[in-house]
Amino acid sequence: MEVGMWGTRGSVSVSSPDKVRYGGNTTCIEVSSDCIPKGHGLAVDCGTGLIPYTDSLLGRKIWNLDVLMTHPHHDHTMGLPLAGHPFIDAARINVWGTNEHGIGPKEVMGYLFKPPFFPVHFASLRHRFFTHNLGVIGTQVLVIHPVGGYQLHQADVFKRAEATGQQLPFKSNKRFPIGECLVVWMYRTLHPEYTVSYRFEERTTGRIFVFLTDHERTAGFPADLVRHVHGAHLFVQDGQYSKITYETRTAGFGHATPEYCVELANLSEVEVLGLTHHDPRAKDTMVDERLAEAKAHAEKIGCSPKFVEAIFACADYQRLVV
Repeated sequence: MEVGMWGTRGSVSVSSPDKVRYGGNTTCIEVSSDCIPKGHGLAVDCGTGLIPYTDSLLGRKIWNLDVLMTHPHHDHTMGLPLAGHPFIDAARINVWGTNEHGIGPKEVMGYLFKPPFFPVHFASLRHRFFTHNLGVIGTQVLVIHPVGGYQLHQADVFKRAEATGQQLPFKSNKRFPIGECLVVWMYRTLHPEYTVSYRFEERTTGRIFVFLTDHERTAGFPADLVRHVHGAHLFVQDGQYSKITYETRTAGFGHATPEYCVELANLSEVEVLGLTHHDPRAKDTMVDERLAEAKAHAEKIGCSPKFVEAIFACADYQRLVV
């Protein structure tokens, strides 16, 4: 499994000489795996990082784009109207997301492509879109197979199949072993909107990637959150604000601090921690400071030197092997 960082900025995209090393695209994360069907590209969120990502897909003649939405805030959706796939006849776009206030993935797409805010109406594009409501987060698991495709299963049904060695049914009316699949678990984060964290388990290799963005710092760590993150070989979390900024100005905004990220990673026995969702006002040197805060706190609480060394700040166009 590989992870591509196409957008790592929070709130709004930015461009200035002092924000070059970490980049200015808003959130878009690519997940690559042999478990994903050939000819499909998988992204988490469609911030402005989606634009170069879809360019790369189209350059390789990959017409199918699959998007897992964490939530519909502008910085996580603003790239889709200017991405390539919605305007390519051969393209097909699958979008998974939550439904809140009567607005699900289909309605979000309709708002994104709506005059006078955007010149192309969704009605002329909707035949390329297939939207999927995720339901109550925590009750389902998304299972991806290279032949079977994408299939949502009830979590209890999946667990029983796993415990008994049964194969899982897919829409193709075929069954496939769980050991051939990319298994995606979901966790509801603490954010002003219904927001989802995704845990990717590549069952063919045993490698695990967890992406946790837009999650408020809390006084403690819920057991179900620790289970969701536990054992990740790569854990990428929103650590947007310094401790001082959080405590004096931004508590309640739905974001975390480097210290909180380190404590959760340490408690969850994570191998590598990446900080993301960088503040749009943060210069490269300020992101460096957030990284230094994380490493210093890891040393303070007794994390291993190997883990301290592995902590990094995510950057646009970075590619990581999980």
